[in-house]
Amino acid sequence: MSSNKFFFIFKDSTIESDNASLSIVSLRNPATRNETKYLIRRTPKQSSLYEVNCFNEQHRSWFINESVCSNGKIFLPTVVDPLFLVLPYLVENCSERAIPLDQILVDDKFPHTSSLTDVLSPSRLSLVADEKRAGDIRAFKYNETKALEWLVSKCHRVRKAIGMQEGPAARSLNYIKEEKENETEEDEKSTLHTAFGIVADYLSLEFGRKLSTALGFPEDENISKKRKSIVDLESAVVKKIKKEDIHETTPIKLPASEKKVSAKAKALAKAASGSKSISSFFKK
Repeated sequence: MSSNKFFFIFKDSTIESDNASLSIVSLRNPATRNETKYLIRRTPKQSSLYEVNCFNEQHRSWFINESVCSNGKIFLPTVVDPLFLVLPYLVENCSERAIPLDQILVDDKFPHTSSLTDVLSPSRLSLVADEKRAGDIRAFKYNETKALEWLVSKCHRVRKAIGMQEGPAARSLNYIKEEKENETEEDEKSTLHTAFGIVADYLSLEFGRKLSTALGFPEDENISKKRKSIVDLESAVVKKIKKEDIHETTPIKLPASEKKVSAKAKALAKAASGSKSISSFFKK
């Protein structure tokens, strides 16, 4: 039995090329800034970045050929836009002046950050930054207006993708549209809000607020009121379980039931009323 093996599910297009190389790297999560695993696929023509999604259930193993993989997790790599991971470094390092890309993507705690230059072409940085050239040197200065325009456009593209999807969610959405023909604008806003939630998962809370405002959402629909970190959720669950297991209840005191007295006992008590006890005859 081996615990050093991991079970991945890939699309054929991801691994069909003989010249493709796959590597797992640790990078900062663009939203939480914590360590997160990503997969980089390199080919002679193009490199791509994938986020590694994990499906985990307890007490699960895999039979691989003639061996047993005790790690029963399923890892599902999906393509992610590397611009999301680059954005925090742009905000941090080149908000005031233009800096070459290889100097922007420097992180002492995550040395593989520099590999983002392999999966992101400098031309795409023009979506969120202003480019300045000096000879062969290409430098970039962060432009928040461009960044918000790019994110708003990203939300609208995700909204369209949600509207074209098939399955229960799409059928439910179509049913709502049929029932509420006069509320098309409200439906589109609801779908856009769903798209915003998907995009905002790759942004910091502060940037999420700015995007929420750029999309025209009211203050009470701000991302800060909707997103909770995984740590907070896990802590809440643990506290809830603990409270349910050891909760104290105030015992309810029931009135003591009256003892039933037999007819014979009542007769003896009546006969004994007014009589003296035996010990009273021995007193002086």
